[in-house]
Amino acid sequence: MKISPRHLVWVNLVLLAMVAYWGAATVSTAVAAKLTLSPEVHLKPPPPPIAREPHRAASHYAAIHTRDIFNSTKPEPEKPPEPPKPTELKLKLWGVAVHQDDGSSHCIIEDLTTHKQDLYGIGAKVPGDATVKSVEWDRVILDRNGRDEILDLATAQGGPGRPGPAPAAAVAAAAPRPGEAGSTNPHIQQVSETQYNIDRSEVDAALDNMNQLFTQIRAVPHFEAGKSTGFRLFAIRQNSIFDQIGLRNGDIIQSINGSELNDPSRALALFQELRNSSNLTVDVLRNKENLHMSYSLR
Repeated sequence: MKISPRHLVWVNLVLLAMVAYWGAATVSTAVAAKLTLSPEVHLKPPPPPIAREPHRAASHYAAIHTRDIFNSTKPEPEKPPEPPKPTELKLKLWGVAVHQDDGSSHCIIEDLTTHKQDLYGIGAKVPGDATVKSVEWDRVILDRNGRDEILDLATAQGGPGRPGPAPAAAVAAAAPRPGEAGSTNPHIQQVSETQYNIDRSEVDAALDNMNQLFTQIRAVPHFEAGKSTGFRLFAIRQNSIFDQIGLRNGDIIQSINGSELNDPSRALALFQELRNSSNLTVDVLRNKENLHMSYSLR
């Protein structure tokens, strides 16, 4: 390919212009460098060398083992909470129904000022401006002004945790006769394994002394499939009225006179209904066997 003389002239002119521009830029940069003054740099003198500490004994560094570098001031150790003390309220605990799974435990507390007994659940207010915090096997924890107090289970004819002397008649009834396994009560007659005749005076005497009655037996709610089906009996005192009418430890009382025992308050009310009853039927589950106990009050 040949370039015409006219085009060759234009190429030479362009190349000449580029060489002239590059030469002018180079000369301009060189002149500017010569005319610009260099900045003054002031350097500080170097610091003196760090003096080495003398060698010290190992005891000088012993504090490192005991010092907490993350907590310069350690908090004071928390004092363990004081154990609850016996309450000074004029109350007496006569019975408990303990169920630990769903918090449905109840207790029977007497106000010694008014001599009135009532049924209380967890969270209920009791006389003396206190609240039932928890119900245990042998005591109740009361919350009184933010402080826990203990109300122990009472015993027959005695205060909380202090059994008093039993009446002479009770001692005589409980004492076995020579050659016998245990004494019999002439006011209670066993007709069959599940049938009894009871003098009304015996029932009235028991209901008139509810305080002693609640110390002769313990009961806890019995649940099946999450539903209350009655009360399981245990700690039945030997030769008590409950023992003499055929009730045994482990029995589950399901109903009395056809009324289901699925509520502690209902069970307490039935005790008072017995005064006006002449016949009493109790449905009991014993060793997975249903028993129909029958009692005639004469």
